[in-house]
Amino acid sequence: MGRDAWAYLLSFVVSRGQPFLEALGLSLLLSVEEFGVWSWAMGLWAGVVALTHFGVPAATFRYAALPEVDSAALLWQALREARYGLLVGSLALMALALTVPAPVRHTTLFFLPALWSQLVGEVLRSYFRGRYQNLPLARWQMAHTFLGLALVWGGAWKGALPGAAWAKALQGFAILLLGFLLLPLPAYRKSLSLPGFWRFAWEAYVGNLALEAIFFLPAWLLGWRSQSPILLAYWRWATLLPLNLRQVAGQIVLYLYPRWVQSPASPHQLYRVYRGRLWLRVGVFYIGAALWALVWDYFPGPEYRPARLPYLFALLVSLLWSVEANLLPNLLSAKGHIHHYRSAYVVGAFTALLVYLFAGRSLYGYLLGLGLAGFMSSLYAYFRAHRP
Repeated sequence: MGRDAWAYLLSFVVSRGQPFLEALGLSLLLSVEEFGVWSWAMGLWAGVVALTHFGVPAATFRYAALPEVDSAALLWQALREARYGLLVGSLALMALALTVPAPVRHTTLFFLPALWSQLVGEVLRSYFRGRYQNLPLARWQMAHTFLGLALVWGGAWKGALPGAAWAKALQGFAILLLGFLLLPLPAYRKSLSLPGFWRFAWEAYVGNLALEAIFFLPAWLLGWRSQSPILLAYWRWATLLPLNLRQVAGQIVLYLYPRWVQSPASPHQLYRVYRGRLWLRVGVFYIGAALWALVWDYFPGPEYRPARLPYLFALLVSLLWSVEANLLPNLLSAKGHIHHYRSAYVVGAFTALLVYLFAGRSLYGYLLGLGLAGFMSSLYAYFRAHRP
């Protein structure tokens, strides 16, 4: 593994590990109900991010991998286009805050700066990853990860849930400031015309929105149907590590994506080459994760015992999403078949929605919907990879 690959891995671990470590610490510092309020607000924030990125990070990532594109002009154009997401996302998060109980509403509003930093940060990450400039990206993500954890943990330690909420707002501003200080941003260059940029962005947006809806809707529906922060705390703990493991596999695929764009091989040929490698790389993580259930009563503790069996079920669901439902659609996207990428996840989303309609307040019902959605998405993409 080369220096750039290690830098990419490091940047992923510190950035994607932040929400995971943040949640681990908060579950120790807050009561179950307070942690449920935090998790509910976090779920609303994550869903709004998925709803309002409008495909700009995905299009930036693909165009940054094309050698003929003016990279400096691309970055500034992408940041300019992100203004739509910032406006719509802010309004959407404030509107959703009106639909939840008062404690969740107040906490959700403190996530507004985190929404802004996430939408802008994803454009920056996509640009530097597409250009394989992973060393500066790793430095930035290490800096804001450790600072962000210190802020949120310190806020929760000193001021419980209100302290953590204030720290979350400050964390969002810190991420943006560090990005513009630590990343080697190219000099401003006038926006250019990128043929097909918005077409690709919207195709990717529909696909990514369908994909993200599969994962953020359970938290929304559980909250609205139960009005119980404690149930949201159980859901967060049942899916916290499994969904982060899915992100591990997703980042492996994203690292390989620019190579697939430039490779002359077909999606089916690439699938045959990389499928076994991906299973091998992520499988060991899942074996270790399953052992966590043996020490569940020690951490997170007996108060989270109702989430232990759903956690094991969530690991099986996440394994499917980590390999087949992750690799196949992205291979189609990298080879220019973005419409099949979109359709694969739309099929999965419709499958999930059919199950979610009847899931009620059952954690297992939503996990079943997640699993069936992954199976249908991968099945659709498998046949399209053979006959794109």
